[in-house]
Amino acid sequence: MKLDWITDPHLDHLRSEEELLKFVQELHDRDSDALLVTGDIAESKTIYDFLGILSGAYQRPIYFVLGNHDYYGAWMKQTQQRVQSVCKAVPKGILNWMPDAGAVLLERGVAIVGHDGMYDGREGTPGMEMSMTDFFLPHGIFDLADALNHGARHLFDRLEEIAAESATHITSCAKKAVAQGAKKVIILTHVPPFLKASYFRGRPSDMKSRPWYVNKTLGEALLELAEEYRKVRFVVLAGHTHGERAVGIRENLFVQVGAARYGKRPKFVRFETAEL
Repeated sequence: MKLDWITDPHLDHLRSEEELLKFVQELHDRDSDALLVTGDIAESKTIYDFLGILSGAYQRPIYFVLGNHDYYGAWMKQTQQRVQSVCKAVPKGILNWMPDAGAVLLERGVAIVGHDGMYDGREGTPGMEMSMTDFFLPHGIFDLADALNHGARHLFDRLEEIAAESATHITSCAKKAVAQGAKKVIILTHVPPFLKASYFRGRPSDMKSRPWYVNKTLGEALLELAEEYRKVRFVVLAGHTHGERAVGIRENLFVQVGAARYGKRPKFVRFETAEL
């Protein structure tokens, strides 16, 4: 089975309508069986439209998670409702948001699971030295801005809560997939779950950036999962940092983070499930 993967396309940042049309044509012409997207597709106010464009151009199954930018300019629940609405509006099985899709068997022995996730502030030096647009109105994520308005501790508690949700969901779905016979499990998420895989602007994330570029909570859960199922191969695909990186964490646990650049057409990465 042939899979295409893109991450952090930021389609709302493409420099012209012509660039968007070129990407749409390229997507339409791909000969893959399914498309994987690991977040930062657009922003909340445009996510419905751009998911519709992706589904219309590709017309085959798309498995995706959202990134932090996809939640910009709204409450997280509002964005999730928009996403669920567009998934229902297109033909069944085309748009698959992984928190709703659960464990999906792509073919015999190969499953896909995923969750948006979030950085959890547990790596590096916790604090507010790095000003993230995520935390501030009107452009950021309303839930995080509201939490910060009540104090930094409230913000970190909310981040850890979202990260824990991603870990619980992915662990549960991966176990279901294994119970259904999966020997390979592809895991989609937005934020890298290990510091080794987190490269910011081409360099390892430093002490100030690390809190916002690693989902350590998910990483800990994945280590337990890999230990419990040593004969199952787990492949994590992530984005967020825009820095390309491939890391083997355990003999059966691998992480690949995709490259991205604002204003540039997304880079397709091709996978053959037999080679994962």
